[in-house]
Amino acid sequence: MNDTSGPPIAIDSELYPALIQCFFIIGAGYVAGQLNLLTNTHSTGLSRYISNFALPAVVFKNLVDVQFQRVSWQFIVSVFIAKSIVFVLTAILTGIAERPRNFASIGLYAIMSSQSNDFALMLPIIDAVYKQSHPDYGRYIYLIAPISLVILNPIGFLLIEIQKRLDDQKKHPNISLWHRCQLIRKVFHNISRNPIVICTLLGIIFNRIFHQHLPNILENILTPIAQSFSSTALFYLGLTMAGKLRRLHTRLVITVFVISMIKLIIFPLILREAVFLLIKSTNGTLNNTIDYSNFGFLYGTAPTAPSVIFYVPESNPALRAIASTGLIVSTLLAGPIMVVSAKMINLRTLDIKLKQSYESTLVKTSYDVSIISLFCTVVVLIGFGLRRRLLKISPIHKYTFIFTGLQLIHAIWTIAVQYITLPISIKASIIVDLGSVLTALITRAWAASISIALMISICYSYERARQYFWLYHLFGWLAPILTTVMIYLQSKVDRSKGEPTLDTEKFGTIQIISSICLLSSCVILISTNLLRIARRTYRLKQNARENRCASLITNEIRPLINDSNEYDESQTTIESVSIGI
Repeated sequence: MNDTSGPPIAIDSELYPALIQCFFIIGAGYVAGQLNLLTNTHSTGLSRYISNFALPAVVFKNLVDVQFQRVSWQFIVSVFIAKSIVFVLTAILTGIAERPRNFASIGLYAIMSSQSNDFALMLPIIDAVYKQSHPDYGRYIYLIAPISLVILNPIGFLLIEIQKRLDDQKKHPNISLWHRCQLIRKVFHNISRNPIVICTLLGIIFNRIFHQHLPNILENILTPIAQSFSSTALFYLGLTMAGKLRRLHTRLVITVFVISMIKLIIFPLILREAVFLLIKSTNGTLNNTIDYSNFGFLYGTAPTAPSVIFYVPESNPALRAIASTGLIVSTLLAGPIMVVSAKMINLRTLDIKLKQSYESTLVKTSYDVSIISLFCTVVVLIGFGLRRRLLKISPIHKYTFIFTGLQLIHAIWTIAVQYITLPISIKASIIVDLGSVLTALITRAWAASISIALMISICYSYERARQYFWLYHLFGWLAPILTTVMIYLQSKVDRSKGEPTLDTEKFGTIQIISSICLLSSCVILISTNLLRIARRTYRLKQNARENRCASLITNEIRPLINDSNEYDESQTTIESVSIGI
């Protein structure tokens, strides 16, 4: 195992080109789909080439060359445990939140939260990050992928097929018992025909036969096919995104967002902890454990695999919309998360002597993220101006504009701090540091305030949302201001005990604790409000559908000529005539 006590190596020259290359090819596929340059037949042919030729060639070629005696099987077990936990957790949460209960949704959401885009997107990123320090880490992808394909995904397929059988049973109650027993056989039959599963088994077998080295004849045949996989798969990923953004609605977006957060945030954290539990230190140092935990965290940030779209039956358009939208949202959110994770993984040491390198990387990363944030907020503000959202009375637009403005101020403040010439006075330093803390906390608090306003507007009424305007401002302004004041006052006490470990945390431990507490509160508030909005939206949609069906039934039952009404009208006419006489 390589020693990780040396200084961090620069990966910007490898990481950013790899990310730009991946997302540029995805964008090219999206543009091709939007302009209808490729038909559905072309898209189907491209998909079959990827799944039946290119990807199996990649898997087989690399598994034959893997040196299994150097593989850390504890890490493979850690990935399996983490994926299983996320799979079961997502299934349980879906079963609790989904009404009416739908086994197809449970199976699909569990697959979406556990299956990663391993080969097309994650493999180039891992090669860029670990090209110099751990070039063997890329081979783990070929051993990790079968965990989902062979073990976890069949459970999801089984749940999807169960729901399909239940729907068929409602339409055709006289289904034979033998037809129901074919369910498990069909699932395992589909697994045994999967080209990736077949090539995984063949790769392990021929690894022994060829003594961990692919013959030149086979290598010359498989290499061009394998090399075509990455760009083709990324292009197809962008192609599948085309036209999906028009189908978004509130419940779908919230569902997809929650699944993406489980996949991109909760799964990496669980995987990192699983690695720490299973992989023990070697030679009295934690370098081996830390390297694998960082690698596991980076792998966990991979977005959902494009193949989830094909797992949903064509007879269920709602789930197909969720799968395709989840693919888009997960891929877009994964970009910045992977950048930050890769930057942090580059700090492969905990030696306090190298804290300057650690801090400089943190500052540079925050600077890069602030530039991206500045660009995005300017685009949002331009959209507000062009669509004249500022002139509308809706409180949601007002609070969204406030939040966007605060995010803009936070980005400008973070960028401007990097250009302050040192040294500066103590008072000026305190003002700059307090400003950085305050702007960061205010943006988090106002995100929660917007979720509260949105929940009250949808679940109750716009009038009540306007009545509680003081609540949004109270939490959005007062909570971060009080937290900042408490950090400043408590830090004056802590500074008498000693200097903080890092200059980026000048207010000591109280800054970390307070920031985490406020952030956790905001995340809980936002998640709770989004779940309430999703359930309320779904209930309103169901009520509207039931009312529509009831009105259609009423119209069908009502006769074309109502004799009683004619009789009443004739009686009224006779009475009026007699009175007139």
